[in-house]
Amino acid sequence: MTLPCEFIVRSVLPAMRALVALELRDSYQLKQEEIASLLGITQSAVSQYVRRVRGRAVEIEEIGEVQGLVKNLAQGLAEASLTTRQVMQGYCEACQIIREKRVLCRLHKRLDPTFDVENCDLCLL
Repeated sequence: MTLPCEFIVRSVLPAMRALVALELRDSYQLKQEEIASLLGITQSAVSQYVRRVRGRAVEIEEIGEVQGLVKNLAQGLAEASLTTRQVMQGYCEACQIIREKRVLCRLHKRLDPTFDVENCDLCLL
C-alpha cells in the first residue's frame, strides 16, 4: 500500500523543485550552484532537474495555480524576500492544489492498475 504522502515525497516535491529550478535558471539566469544553494539541494540534483532526468513523474506544469506559486517562489528566492517558512508554505500550498486536482490519483492508477481510484478520497482529506 502506497500512501498519498509517499507519492508527494517521491513525485510531487521533485517536480516542484524542478519547476522552481527551471524558473530560477530561465528568469533569473542563476547558475546551478546558486540554484542548489537557494533550494537546499545539490548541484547534481539541479543538473538532473534542468535536463529533465529527475522530477518528471507527475505533470504539474500545466496547472495554472501551481505555475503562479512556482513564479512567486522563484522570485522570492532570487530576491531573498521570502522567509524559510514562506517557502515551505508555498510548497505546501502547491501540494494541496495538486491533491485537490487529483493528479496523484492518475499516478497511483498507473503504478497500481488494481487501485480503485474512483472511490478514493484520501488526497481530499
